[in-house]
Amino acid sequence: MSSAATSGKATGGQLEERLDLTNETTQKIAQATSLLQTADSPTATAAALTAALSLLSAHEKKCRTGNDTPSLLLVCQTMLTLARDGDASSSKQVLRDTLQQLATRRSQKSKAISCMVETVLPWIVEADGYTPLSGEECPLDVEARDALIQAVRSIAEGKMYLEAEFARMSRSRAILLEGEGDVAEAANVLGEVHVETYGSLSKREKVEFVLEQMRLNLMRKDYVRAHIVSNKIKKSTLEEEGMASLKVKYYSLLASYYQQHDRDALELAKCFHAIYGTFTGVMASDKTGGSSKNGGGGENVMAAEETMGWKEALTNTVVFLCLSEYSNEVKDMMERIRLDPRLEKIVECR
Repeated sequence: MSSAATSGKATGGQLEERLDLTNETTQKIAQATSLLQTADSPTATAAALTAALSLLSAHEKKCRTGNDTPSLLLVCQTMLTLARDGDASSSKQVLRDTLQQLATRRSQKSKAISCMVETVLPWIVEADGYTPLSGEECPLDVEARDALIQAVRSIAEGKMYLEAEFARMSRSRAILLEGEGDVAEAANVLGEVHVETYGSLSKREKVEFVLEQMRLNLMRKDYVRAHIVSNKIKKSTLEEEGMASLKVKYYSLLASYYQQHDRDALELAKCFHAIYGTFTGVMASDKTGGSSKNGGGGENVMAAEETMGWKEALTNTVVFLCLSEYSNEVKDMMERIRLDPRLEKIVECR
């Protein structure tokens, strides 16, 4: 007869029976850990790891069916940690297999799956959640890291409570593919994620994701899809505080689209003028010590200015306005720019 404490009712459809397996969980974890600690050779370590995981696997089922969620989370975390530290192979196949088995078990708790993903993420990506770890910061080999990123992405796919992790792992996967030179597949991976419908991501992170989709589609010269993706970003969102650096990047990518594909001089002028307005807005905010609607993220905008400063943006605006087919809109824009006192600082535009 089990000595574990119980609570709730298992009949009448009111409450599920819940066991308290705290003490037994502590004993099982200590027993599994000691198995690995006493192993004195690679062969013995491999055998001890198998035995330890089998021991905890049986207890995991008991915690899962007994609805002891805190103990279940602890057991899953321990199994993943033991699999990482006890597997001497560079591929860490045992770690991936353990993660997959635990995540796909019948009636597995969503909290347990979330906990396992959260446990693994610091081993493969940086604090931003998507940049793959490298060098001494990564406890895994490159091969194991890349395979684990793909495994976590597969586990998170289709689960609403892991939609943020799926989006970030997709971005990680795209970074790896781009690094291998497969830009088309990287764009396809990001294109599968409809990040604009995700409620668990911040507005800024959504914009960053869509900008990556734009950039990769432009790189593979898929201009139709790049333009469709650009429409996912609302112009009003880019005017919000803290979005200045993303606004510059958005209009820079949009300018690339019009320059490479549409060759629309007026639209190019509008893009460069929007970039120019962002730079001047941040500079004005820095001088007054306050914040404008585009004032947030000033340091990032100044970093972007090293690539394209306000002078170049204003010069490009004037050049493409001059190349535009004459219209009332062009005339009005020219008149407004003519009154800008900064125009005198550019020799070519005097």
